[in-house]
Amino acid sequence: MSKKPNWNELVMNEKVQLLFLSLFSLTVFFTKLGSNGLANYDDCFYAEEAKEILKTGNWMILHYNGAAAYHNAPLFMWLMALSFKLFGLSVYAAKFPSALMGFLTVFLVYALGRILFNPTQGFYAAFVLATTYPFFKYARHAMLDVTLAFFVTLSLLGLVLALRKDPRYFWLWGAAIGAAVLTKSAFGLFPLFITLLFLVLAGRWKVFTNAHFWGGLLTALGIGAAWALSQYLVGGQDFINTHLKFIILGKISDDHVEAWYGHLGYFKDLLVFYWPWLPVTLFGLLLVVRGDLKDRELTWLLLLWSLTVLAVMSFMAIRYIWYLMQCLPALALVSAVALERWTALPEQKVKTIKGFMVAGLLAVVVLNFSPVPLDDNREIDTRILSPYVKHFAEQGDKVIALRESYYGLNNALLFFSDHVAEPVYSQVADVQREFASTKPVLCIAHQADLNDLQGSLKGWYPIKYTGNLILISNQPLDTHDIQTWGGLWLN
Repeated sequence: MSKKPNWNELVMNEKVQLLFLSLFSLTVFFTKLGSNGLANYDDCFYAEEAKEILKTGNWMILHYNGAAAYHNAPLFMWLMALSFKLFGLSVYAAKFPSALMGFLTVFLVYALGRILFNPTQGFYAAFVLATTYPFFKYARHAMLDVTLAFFVTLSLLGLVLALRKDPRYFWLWGAAIGAAVLTKSAFGLFPLFITLLFLVLAGRWKVFTNAHFWGGLLTALGIGAAWALSQYLVGGQDFINTHLKFIILGKISDDHVEAWYGHLGYFKDLLVFYWPWLPVTLFGLLLVVRGDLKDRELTWLLLLWSLTVLAVMSFMAIRYIWYLMQCLPALALVSAVALERWTALPEQKVKTIKGFMVAGLLAVVVLNFSPVPLDDNREIDTRILSPYVKHFAEQGDKVIALRESYYGLNNALLFFSDHVAEPVYSQVADVQREFASTKPVLCIAHQADLNDLQGSLKGWYPIKYTGNLILISNQPLDTHDIQTWGGLWLN
């Protein structure tokens, strides 16, 4: 007679836990990834820059609508361009690099938890991160921040390995910081600041005499400096004005004066979005602060990583929750401290991990085999209009827009149609003047503006209606040969 499986032993088996984490994370990050479009900000902007890498063949200077764009460091766009080459130009390919980095970060956190604590806490931390709403939400966006979190986590894993096993891991630490800088410029320097503060507060003065540390440091700074120099040599003052002044300094301060409590916005975000793990993390932070870890270095590392980004970014003029992505892996490790305390007995650990696995496997079934959407349906109106814009713009017809912000419309329109609506007018009289042309002119407007348009335009012809937008022309146009994609864009 065959022996019955011992479920307690099975769920505590490290290979089984890794298998579960793999299956669950694949579902969370990749299921239905290409089904609901791209957000206009910032997904479509980054995706267009990646698309234009392939169009221009220029991998160092990013472009937007054919012009050099110095807003962003290039690494994430490189990954997206490679994804386009691998999967084709599609929504799925645009989101794939961020989803992949989210998936990999879960296992970096597992590795860190295993090294710093034990395999069970590694599992706890990985599961917490994979189920942290802001983390898996933005891993399913074509945005920079989860990729940044991956390299930040990799750099601090390199630091831990360098201090605990072999100082040659400082080269990994430095290379990962360099990659973080190539992902999000100055915001990629946080792991360097965290490391330096940690070494001072932990009294690790001998590290500053280690050749591998200085090699890693020079690698990190060299990668960032080489990229900045390459941009300056081509863009000069445009690079300084766009990237340094507008993107970096613009996030630090502006002319807007706000009340002091406005800088507590991140705490409100965590209070709203960081469930169910908020009380777990707060209890973990309490345990760490009061010294329950009995390890001074580990205490400093977790506190600095968890709180430095939160504290610094709270004083910035611009504060978005996705700027906190790089500290969420640390908060997951802190949560594992609390879970370890609450499940001190072996049978408690078994029950907890069983519960996580049952909930996770149920989620795998529901998310994969039901119509439950995982993302909002983004830019559906623009996606519906895009094949019409592409068809007529490539015939030489002019495309304009009414009462839209330039980037608010054109980030998505450019990515999905290869063309922009320009100029973007605020007055119907300007559209009336354009429509007096003898050449075909198309206008994208809101259906709410139809009454104004009908009262002012003598001759106009509808091309395509959507839920909120309408594409009209000054001449009747044949739309029978236009290939549409039903509101999705899967090329």
